[in-house]
Amino acid sequence: MLVMTMKRLQMNLTFLGYDTGGIDGIKGAKTKNSIRQYRISRGLGDSEIADQKMIDCIRNEIMEIQRKIGATADGVAGNETIAKKAEYDKKGESYSWDNVKHFKKSEFSCKCGCGLNNIDLNLVKILDEIREHYNKPLVITSGCRCANHNAKVGGVQGSRHVLGKASDIYVQGISTKDLLNYTTSLVNSGKLRYTYTNNANMTGAVHVDVI
Repeated sequence: MLVMTMKRLQMNLTFLGYDTGGIDGIKGAKTKNSIRQYRISRGLGDSEIADQKMIDCIRNEIMEIQRKIGATADGVAGNETIAKKAEYDKKGESYSWDNVKHFKKSEFSCKCGCGLNNIDLNLVKILDEIREHYNKPLVITSGCRCANHNAKVGGVQGSRHVLGKASDIYVQGISTKDLLNYTTSLVNSGKLRYTYTNNANMTGAVHVDVI
């Protein structure tokens, strides 16, 4: 069983964009709310308790990021991880809404109306590239999903839609086969992690996701 101190938990939550009210080792109101929001967004239940499932989930998530940015994969977003992330961003791997050409953030919000929108801007960058490649409108049929909506639409547990790292898309005037061939080439080049389609359930849309 892996143990995580409250300070380390606060470090990880803060690194992922949650407001814990500070990294002081005290489980105050803001830290409790951050735990609750994290758990809900990852399908771990509505609770203020950081149980073993949450500890394992957040540790694995941080480790995945650490491997991507070249930091020691120890599951704790400490000074090294923060510095490596800053270096990674300076190299142009990050993205901001200021230079998104073809999409609005609202297009990626959870379809259930809960307001969840944790879309990964590196994915948006790739979608911009796909849109530029075809020079045709690209439509987001499914972006971010809260755990409840993900379950309702038949998404797998731990879906990358819940993490904000996936979208289902189609390009107007482009066949599913052609789009899938192109997104597969992006997987092979390392820009995307995975792509697939299931015409029966996705009505011709193509799933794309990033690390």
